[in-house]
Amino acid sequence: MAAVRVKTVAQVQREDRRQTMIIVVLSAMCLSGFGYVIYDYVQITNRIVLPEQLSDVDAAVRQLEADGLVMSLDVPHARLVVSDAEWSELSHEEKVGLITQLARYCAEKNQAEFWALTVVGGSSRAILGELGLMGLNVN
Repeated sequence: MAAVRVKTVAQVQREDRRQTMIIVVLSAMCLSGFGYVIYDYVQITNRIVLPEQLSDVDAAVRQLEADGLVMSLDVPHARLVVSDAEWSELSHEEKVGLITQLARYCAEKNQAEFWALTVVGGSSRAILGELGLMGLNVN
């Protein structure tokens, strides 16, 4: 004959608490995962990205001038003058992306062998970033 196992009230309560805790932990993990996905999406969509086609870069630079970030771009000398205040609001990744994309643009326009660009503050005249033979430096 098979023995019937009867659970006590304390065992049932312990099992209920355990199941509740598992549900709470899994729900918290799902919510934090969705939160990260939303955060990552916002970070990606708020970045400055220049077009891949060289013919479209001029229009993008004009838009950056209208937005107040870029004051001037001297392609033959690979020199970008920016607003100090607007530059300081950019993230490090945005600064690196802008420098490398415009250095590529200047190199292709000038038919240069290597990418180079110097970013200068409009009011401070300080070098805020540069890409050249010595590598990339972003302030």
